[in-house]
Amino acid sequence: MVAHSEKTELRRLLDPYLTAHADLVDPQRHHGDPTDYPHFDAYWTEPERRPFWIVTSAEAVGFALVNRYSPSGLGCDAAMAEFCILPPWRRAGIGLAAARAVFATAPGLWELQVYEATAPALAFWPRAIAAAGVRDVTELRMADRRIHRFRVD
Repeated sequence: MVAHSEKTELRRLLDPYLTAHADLVDPQRHHGDPTDYPHFDAYWTEPERRPFWIVTSAEAVGFALVNRYSPSGLGCDAAMAEFCILPPWRRAGIGLAAARAVFATAPGLWELQVYEATAPALAFWPRAIAAAGVRDVTELRMADRRIHRFRVD
């Protein structure tokens, strides 16, 4: 978990992640400031929101934000809101292990959405979900995104 005292450090990593994501999903920036994240502070005050560091060799190499927002509208027990492995540590298996570890923190029905414009994420998430050993996996296709639903025991 990300301690309250580490909130500024997480925000320092979150802003460029959000900007890069916005550049892929909305290159024309029709939706305002890409770093606007209205519920950021709630990750330290609301129990259904949890911020995680992804750590290797005692060094933070990414983060995950988990909440209960259901992108499909069908409801879920947990949702991967944001997930980032910093570029120098990508493609080393850290993301697969981190996703599995984050999923294990909350048994129940999970959701995560992936935008069609984010090709690396489209390739990563089906592999990560399969590697986590979850069950009842379904994929909902929307106009500009895919929503993965699955159950963690």
